[in-house]
Amino acid sequence: MQLNDLGKWKVFALESGTFKLDGGAMMGSVPKVLWEKTNKPDDLNRIKLSMRCLLVDDGINRVLIETGIGFKNPEKFLKIFDIDHSKYTLSNTLSESGYSHNDITHVIITHLHFDHSGGALHFEDKQLKPSFPNATYYISDSNWKAAINPNEREKVSYISSNYMQLELEKKLKKIPDNYKILDGIETYVVNGHTKGQQLVKISDSSETIVFCSDLIPLKSHLKLPWIMGYDLNAEITLSEKKKFLDQASEENWILFFYHDPDCVAVRVQKSEKYYEIIDEIRRNQKKRFI
Repeated sequence: MQLNDLGKWKVFALESGTFKLDGGAMMGSVPKVLWEKTNKPDDLNRIKLSMRCLLVDDGINRVLIETGIGFKNPEKFLKIFDIDHSKYTLSNTLSESGYSHNDITHVIITHLHFDHSGGALHFEDKQLKPSFPNATYYISDSNWKAAINPNEREKVSYISSNYMQLELEKKLKKIPDNYKILDGIETYVVNGHTKGQQLVKISDSSETIVFCSDLIPLKSHLKLPWIMGYDLNAEITLSEKKKFLDQASEENWILFFYHDPDCVAVRVQKSEKYYEIIDEIRRNQKKRFI
């Protein structure tokens, strides 16, 4: 799905499949009677989540943000998370947008949880190979350290086969927090969900789009108290989200969602209670930008 250009950048939303996580865990302390109105659970209380990557292209640099969940997962894993590539794969949506894996020059991974980094590597002749062979992969140094030495709570989310081969092949660049990758592309690091998660800001002189990753995974999470149970520190997330949304409202940022199955992006305005959506673009909508 091509969105409107952002200055020198062509912008594409690339669906890479869906999976499901427990609705209660996704919504934390929010009662089910509230969250199920907008996020319908299945019989196992799981809600559908997208894995929507973002591609920007300035004619020289073709920058992919996130890699999806990939195809290396065992059968048990596929069933637990109901991973579905029947409608979308990253290869297909790249191709539909006029690109191949070989065209990508930069891959920015917001954090190394399996649903964000699983597509970074693939099996080729039974060997793990970078899925984007001509790209440098970028991860925050603080998240790299969290991933290679995960705490007991996060061990299940950090799967070394998703990223260690990148390090061995010297494809991985570990960067400081809040780092300028290219002119117009910089990271914005938050730590409530996991240590060193880097949101990505793409800007020109008049517009900014921000890849929200798991700071605001769904449109529902624009409400300040709606914080995932998966987050390591909800109090930090609350503070980070308020600061982020205040700035997004003041500067009229476009907020791009990775996990919302229906809503691609929004603009928000601070209201008396929380943050009001003043414009949005939905999946399969002819409207290209906001």
